[in-house]
Amino acid sequence: MRSRKELKKESKKIFKRNYWRILAVSFFIAFMVGNLNMNTSKSVHSNIDRITSSTTETFEPLTFSFTKKILNKFKENKNAYKPTRGLLANLFNNLTSSENFISGLLNSLNQLLFHEKLKNGLIILLGALLSFLYWLFIKNALYVCEARFFLENHNYGKTNFKRALLPLRIKKNTKIIKTMFKAFIVEILWLVTIIGFFIKYYAYRMVPYILAENPDIKSQDVLELSENMMKNHKFDLFKLDLSFIGYQILDVLTFHLFGILFLNPLKNCVYAEYYMDLRKWAKENKIKNSDLLKDHLLDKTGEKYPSHQYLYKETNHKWLNTDYNKNYTPSSYILMFFTASMIGWFWEVGLHLFQYGEFVNRGTLHGPWIQIYGFGVVFLLISLKKIRNRPILTFISTIILCGIIEYATSWYLEVFNGMRYWDYDDFFLNIHGRICLEGLLAFGMGGCAFIYFGAPFLESLYNKIKPQIKKIICIILIIIFSIDFVYSSQFPNQGEGISQNIQQKN
Repeated sequence: MRSRKELKKESKKIFKRNYWRILAVSFFIAFMVGNLNMNTSKSVHSNIDRITSSTTETFEPLTFSFTKKILNKFKENKNAYKPTRGLLANLFNNLTSSENFISGLLNSLNQLLFHEKLKNGLIILLGALLSFLYWLFIKNALYVCEARFFLENHNYGKTNFKRALLPLRIKKNTKIIKTMFKAFIVEILWLVTIIGFFIKYYAYRMVPYILAENPDIKSQDVLELSENMMKNHKFDLFKLDLSFIGYQILDVLTFHLFGILFLNPLKNCVYAEYYMDLRKWAKENKIKNSDLLKDHLLDKTGEKYPSHQYLYKETNHKWLNTDYNKNYTPSSYILMFFTASMIGWFWEVGLHLFQYGEFVNRGTLHGPWIQIYGFGVVFLLISLKKIRNRPILTFISTIILCGIIEYATSWYLEVFNGMRYWDYDDFFLNIHGRICLEGLLAFGMGGCAFIYFGAPFLESLYNKIKPQIKKIICIILIIIFSIDFVYSSQFPNQGEGISQNIQQKN
């Protein structure tokens, strides 16, 4: 077993070697399980919040200190900023008036779906139930996912974010959940003795790592193996925990930025290194059940873990296997432009019909198309081609590009036509009423769905059309659209439910 100093020294090397991926995984898991250390003051605003907060404090997944701090800042100035339109506005107002995320979310759903017909007692019960289910089925699994990433990162220098999802892709979720829950129950039962609780807490510290290595072990065997591995090592791990006190003080002094950017990821590396040392010791001393730690690939080195040689077969979602990197022909781009423009028209018209009970042509032109949708998807397909293999970057880029397109289009229509065709003034986080967070998130998800699924699917449909017929269809659509565009330039589609005169607005 290496000393604490040696563990930290090696962990810093590993951390430096794969910094950005380690940081991303650590931040994501901490955010999802509520372990971001961002101190905030508490204030209970109502009985429902007080009861829900106390009921869900142990299990609540998304009441992160980070989220609470942001919401509390808005609470202090809630009269200065209170959006009134949109789903996010409703959710924001409920979150800022509630003590925790769950009660705020349920209050929002109660207003949107049930028109406040649900009683407070039922909301409290649902909040506690949702928090418990999240903790049981997702939060515990995420701890194992995190452990898996850092075990592979021990010897494989280019371990990526996807490797953290391995435990979820091998259909062993039930055993993982059962084992983590059993360990929790035992710790809670020992809580009455106080000292016994801390003993069991350290005895079961290796459970997530054991499950991350081999999730097919029986629950009782996992607990016994962790206890056997930690026998005579509990105090060593306790001292290792204490050795981070200096870092934790620095974390507080830097308003927890140090923790997010350095300390939390480093601790994950250190504990993974500690497990690997303990695992080696257990095997050498032939500790009972140590033969179940049989992922021998963890002892090898390389750039990436050879996933095809893992103990269990990973699930391959065939429905996700679309060829989104294909090159589209000019005729396909033209057809996609009109398809997306028409889908956008049906969406806008249908939404207005659903909300107000009246049919209104929502486009700037007179035909059944809203060209900003068509232009947007074609522009995304062309401009983001080189980063299609990076979904997260694609999503962020889609939001940015759609925001620029929507803002520029709104500005152009206002300046040159003197009309505003959409107005986000009362929506949550809007910029000059031209774009808002709710719309950008919808465009981001919709754009990614089109890039990865919609475009390949439409391309397969277009390929069934004979080339000559496809060419004729494109020519006819372009001619009709051009006529509509020229006519609408002189006689724009406007009126109640469609546009608003800027002078009337002001």
